[in-house]
Amino acid sequence: MKSMKWLGLLAALVLAGCASAPTVRTESAPGVDFGAYRTFSFATPLSTDRAGFHTLVSQQLVFSTRRELEVRGLQFVADPAQADLLVNFHAHVAEQLRVRSTPDPWVGPTYWHHRRGFYDPWRGHPRWPSHSRIEVDQFTEGQLNVDVIDRRLNMLVWEGVASKRLMQRTMNDLGPALDDAVHRMFRTFPLGPSL
Repeated sequence: MKSMKWLGLLAALVLAGCASAPTVRTESAPGVDFGAYRTFSFATPLSTDRAGFHTLVSQQLVFSTRRELEVRGLQFVADPAQADLLVNFHAHVAEQLRVRSTPDPWVGPTYWHHRRGFYDPWRGHPRWPSHSRIEVDQFTEGQLNVDVIDRRLNMLVWEGVASKRLMQRTMNDLGPALDDAVHRMFRTFPLGPSL
């Protein structure tokens, strides 16, 4: 019974290791005093909104980003014209193909194997026959951008980008993946969480 418990724990750890985190990159505009900003709002319309309505993706991103900025001491204002900072999002999902040629593992002796590269039977004849295979990997990749804009200067002052290979289970329940990506981006935001 005890070994079954350990086996279950091991399986849970392996599955947790398979859940890959997004690749995150952030960048701040040089010379910007983020301590001077007090308020924020969201761009209208957001780039993630479609056909005139507030999408579920936008709703999750607004919730997650608002939490991250408020925890850093910034205050949300409903009117974008009154905010120091405006936040906008862009999300993109694309099918990707990765093609690579890899050598086949040695599959046993060939007709020319006995020569082992010591000599050519005639000029121009290959010493070792070339065996390789083409691997094609098709996958879905998602990318999320969070832009923070100085409203008065109309200038991008901070950008967070997260990209990740998306599995079907992630596509079926995007909320937690979006929340995790936003949280990871804001770890390097110039303002740290207020205590």
